[in-house]
Amino acid sequence: MTMLAALALAALAMPGTAILLPAAGDRLPPTIANARLTEAELTALAAPDDEWLFEEKLACRSSAAKQLWEGTLIDPALGKPARQEFQTIGVGVESDSLLYFEFDGEVPTAWRKALNEKLWSASGEPVFSQPELVGQAGPLVVVISASLTAKIRKPVGHRLRERFGMRLSDQDKARRILYDTLIGTLKDREKLPPAGLEFARKHADELAALSYGSFLQAELHAAQKEHEAAAKAYARAFELDQKGDPLPSDGAACEALAGIGTAHYHLKQWPDAIARLQAAADYAASIGRAERQADALYNLACSAALAGQPDDAMAALKQVFALTKRFKGHSRKDEDLKSLQERDDFKELTR
Repeated sequence: MTMLAALALAALAMPGTAILLPAAGDRLPPTIANARLTEAELTALAAPDDEWLFEEKLACRSSAAKQLWEGTLIDPALGKPARQEFQTIGVGVESDSLLYFEFDGEVPTAWRKALNEKLWSASGEPVFSQPELVGQAGPLVVVISASLTAKIRKPVGHRLRERFGMRLSDQDKARRILYDTLIGTLKDREKLPPAGLEFARKHADELAALSYGSFLQAELHAAQKEHEAAAKAYARAFELDQKGDPLPSDGAACEALAGIGTAHYHLKQWPDAIARLQAAADYAASIGRAERQADALYNLACSAALAGQPDDAMAALKQVFALTKRFKGHSRKDEDLKSLQERDDFKELTR
């Protein structure tokens, strides 16, 4: 756990929240040597009727991944891995590569931010033309450069998740049934199906023991405007993530922290909302997620304005617009910011 993550956990501790920790399993030190697949592991990961083979040639699925490997995607001034290796796996006519990057010490925040921005461009997540998955544990970053439908994608990701605690999708079949049912329930947040809510109630203890289960419980509570319960479930999700049961993505971890602040916003508990959203913004910054940082800071600005702290609200907005311009138009008509909209510095900032 990073020091910033520990501080975020301390800031988010909530009395009366029961933490049920799943077994994290035996974790190995996050190094390239421990991440590389052996021949035996490759055979074990393959489906019974498939033959997976190591190949010698790099086979990146996007030009950005290839540039990352070549060292031209990210400015070396932002950081440079001490070691890098790749493995290419051939499955039938398809070939996909695993890119391993290991730093001496912490992965530089600026390097990770640039990776997120440049590997996926505007999407911020894997898409057809830029399908790479990224996992990080300590000084190790692994990029799975495989198509969205590649057979290696899930088993290799699951192995990294179990071995190092990397934030990659959990492929345990029993847990996937829980998650997929709740995800289906949340498709229409305005009209949650009774059967889905009953399923969530029936499996509440199982879900509360898992980081992503807790996150989905929080989303259900938020959709039903049960904001106190949502805040507790989001806090539990993040704490479980930090203690060994990783959420499926950095985005989910940021959303969990921001969700606590949003819940306090809806409860009009402005000091708590401001503190939680600041913790969410700081955490997003620490893992290079600038868009998530901007989201949290914008909601912080709204909370500060509603709390009668206009200067704090303006300071947060200045940070937002240093990160992104996408809130400018909305801010000029946002009712939460009404107390600021006649200020000269607000008009200058948002023009």
